[in-house]
Amino acid sequence: MRVGDHVLAIHGAQLAIVRDGRVLLQLRPWPPGWELPGGHCEPGEDPATTATREAEEETGLQATVGGLVGIYSFDGLRRGGDAVYWGTLSGGRPRRTIEALSTRFFAPSELPATVFPWFRQRVIDAAAAAAGAPPVHRVQPVTPRHVLFFGMRWLATAVDLLRSARRKARRQ
Repeated sequence: MRVGDHVLAIHGAQLAIVRDGRVLLQLRPWPPGWELPGGHCEPGEDPATTATREAEEETGLQATVGGLVGIYSFDGLRRGGDAVYWGTLSGGRPRRTIEALSTRFFAPSELPATVFPWFRQRVIDAAAAAAGAPPVHRVQPVTPRHVLFFGMRWLATAVDLLRSARRKARRQ
């Protein structure tokens, strides 16, 4: 895919389904984390087609692509890049799948702590693109530090839930 003067290899595509300024995320079971629906492009497949196909396969929801959010290149443990599109719901019924245990709409300012680190900026960009902002190109680092701190975030979330449940039990 051409971005300015650069030709970038696109290996995957995601679809940010936007409704009332909120973006649909799915909870992936393994490795666990919240992410945009999407996946790897089939040989010769248009990335926008990949994004809508994967979104329906993973969530049961059908969507219409509204436009390109941006191209996201990786730096570090991953290589290549993803095309991210924004779209609107056009049909289907939400369902649980092996790739999406749950789906939920989130405002960009209220993302869960356990969203994969590189998806936070993509969600912010998707909401902006759906509101009229131009597509972006971003280089996103994926280093051992990112993976380690993301794993620690899951542990901290579990500890916080246990503490909250104990406080609630004491008050009753």
